[in-house]
Amino acid sequence: MPIGENARRGLTGARRLAVDAAGFGVGGALAGLAALRRGKAVHPHGAVYQAQLVVPHHDGPLGRTELFGTAVSRPALVRFSRSLGLPRPLPDLLGMSVRVLDAYGTGLHQDFLMVSSVDAPVVHHLFVPAADVQQRPYSSSLPYRAGGRTVLVGAIPRADSPRFENGNELERLAAAAATGALVFDLGVAEPWGRFRPVAELRVADPLPPEADALRFNPWNSGGGLELTGLLNRLRDIAYPLSQRAWGRAGRAGEQAAADSLLRRLGSSSSGETAHAAAAAGCDRAEPTGR
Repeated sequence: MPIGENARRGLTGARRLAVDAAGFGVGGALAGLAALRRGKAVHPHGAVYQAQLVVPHHDGPLGRTELFGTAVSRPALVRFSRSLGLPRPLPDLLGMSVRVLDAYGTGLHQDFLMVSSVDAPVVHHLFVPAADVQQRPYSSSLPYRAGGRTVLVGAIPRADSPRFENGNELERLAAAAATGALVFDLGVAEPWGRFRPVAELRVADPLPPEADALRFNPWNSGGGLELTGLLNRLRDIAYPLSQRAWGRAGRAGEQAAADSLLRRLGSSSSGETAHAAAAAGCDRAEPTGR
C-alpha cells in the first residue's frame, strides 16, 4: 500500500494537503533520528516473545469485531522495549508491542503499540516512565473505533504474575516469562473510563535476537477495529518513513531476517488457531468477557 493512503482516506483539498505536510514533517524528523541512530528512531532495543492471545466470547460492540467476536486462542508476538533509550538505572517510557499473527488471513496481522501509562480517565492518553515491565499499565494512547465505539487499547499487568528483583527490566522479564505464568490482561477503555480486561496475553518463549528488528505498525488493523483521529492519520506516513530510513542505514539485512522469521512463525501457526478455538480454556479458565 502506498505511504499515506490511510492518512488521506476521505480527505480532499486543504485537509488532505495539511495531513500530508504534517505527516511528512513528523516522518522526516523520525527518519532523521533513525538514520542518526542507525536503527529504530524510538524503542531502539527490546526483547520479543512468543505469546497466546486468549479471547473469550464478547457481546456488544466488541463482539462485532473480528478479533474479539469469537472465543479463540490466537498465536501472537510481544515486544518489550525502552522507548527513549535512556541509560539505566534511569526509568524510561517502556513499550509493549503486540502482534496477533494472521488475525485477518495469511500475512494480515493485528498490531497494538502501547507505552507505559496510567489506568485512569483522560490520563491514560499520557506516557509515564516505568522501571519494570510489570510496574504500570500500557496504553495505545490514541483511539480505535471498535464496533462503532471509540476506545483505547491497553495491557494491564496481572497482580498474580511472577516478579523478580535482580537484574534490569528485561532480565527480570526473562525470569518471569521462564516460569510460564507471565500473563497480562489486554483491555479496552472508553476515553472517560478505565481499562476493562477483554482477553489474556500469555507470554511464552523468547525469540532469537533477529526478531528485535520486526517492524510493527499501528495501521496493521482491521475486522471492525480501526484507527481513528488526526494523529493516527499522521502515523500512516511517519512510521514507514522512519522504518525505511533505518533500513537504509545498513540495517536492511536485519529487517529481512526478521521478516523471514515472521513468515516461519506464521507457517508454523497455521491450523493451530482453529484447533485452539475448540480447546481454548481447557487447560486454564477463560478470562471473563466484561
